Amino acid sequence: MEGLLVMADISGYTAFVAGTEQDHSQEILAELMEAISRSFGGKLTVDQVEGDALCCTTDRTDVGVVDWLRETYRVFHRRLRDIRSATTCPCRACATVQNLGLKFVVHRGSFSRYEVAGRVQLHGNDVNLVHRLLKNTVPGHEYLLATAAAVTSWPDSVRASFVAAPQQYDLGAVDASYLDLRPVRDAVWTEKTPTVDPATAKIRSTARFPGTPEVVFRHFTDPKLRQIWMGVPRVDFHPGARGSLVGAEYHCIHGENQKTVFKVLGCNAPKEITMQIEFPFVGTVWRTDRAEAEGPARTRVDTAISWNIKGIRAPVLNFMATRMLRRYGALYDKRVAEMIQASARASV
Repeated sequence: MEGLLVMADISGYTAFVAGTEQDHSQEILAELMEAISRSFGGKLTVDQVEGDALCCTTDRTDVGVVDWLRETYRVFHRRLRDIRSATTCPCRACATVQNLGLKFVVHRGSFSRYEVAGRVQLHGNDVNLVHRLLKNTVPGHEYLLATAAAVTSWPDSVRASFVAAPQQYDLGAVDASYLDLRPVRDAVWTEKTPTVDPATAKIRSTARFPGTPEVVFRHFTDPKLRQIWMGVPRVDFHPGARGSLVGAEYHCIHGENQKTVFKVLGCNAPKEITMQIEFPFVGTVWRTDRAEAEGPARTRVDTAISWNIKGIRAPVLNFMATRMLRRYGALYDKRVAEMIQASARASV
């Protein structure tokens, strides 16, 4: 087989483990590796898990792979940022997680697969080379290092952004260049927690529920309760940073090959939660719910929803999306209120 071989390696992990509590550092590594592999889903095949590194392949060789890796890098640092903000644990692992980094090595070549004890292994000279390239002379710890064989088919405009970094090994010289990823990191760590401003929202609504903010928030965020009031066959929940809701995802399964993903961008339980949804017609939709008690067992929730759509069809699509979101919103609010009432009656 021929294609791109990609190594994704967490930088600084050896020092991180050596100076921190083993249990928490192990949990953090597992969470980060899961975030990387999920970001690769449907794009790169994760063939081998090698401690703090993943060895991946794809038959795609075009420059689109660079965009995939940039996005995975963003996902990685958003998860680091969320881990740092979501935990109050004072241990060194949780307090110094921001010192970790991520680098990629990309090479185009040939490889084959075989199994050992039921696990896939890659074989070939190019597989050996991409592993060798993890030890290199590139300055810094966060970059995308690509061989000449990998970049040869990429546009000149992209190759011009790479810095020459030829490598010398016992097997000979390797022509390579690298792209510094640190500006992407800086942008992620300075992002503001997203919320929808009611003043600029496309949809604003208010609903009242017969329960405390804590009860209402639990109904909004518990996967099993969400499955009931959404009326879907299944909801797969992926926890956020360190088991919190920050960065969590609700995969709501409507039927075969039909799925809506709700991703939590920000959370201040039980007062506020912001989610991102991929919605028909308009693409990405952002929603912020703000809860406030209006008595001992009554809560007002103000909802603000926004999206961006341009083009000649924008007025029609905006109308369709607004109508559909309002209809579903009213239905879901009614079901949540009924569920809270039923729960209250059952507990009397």
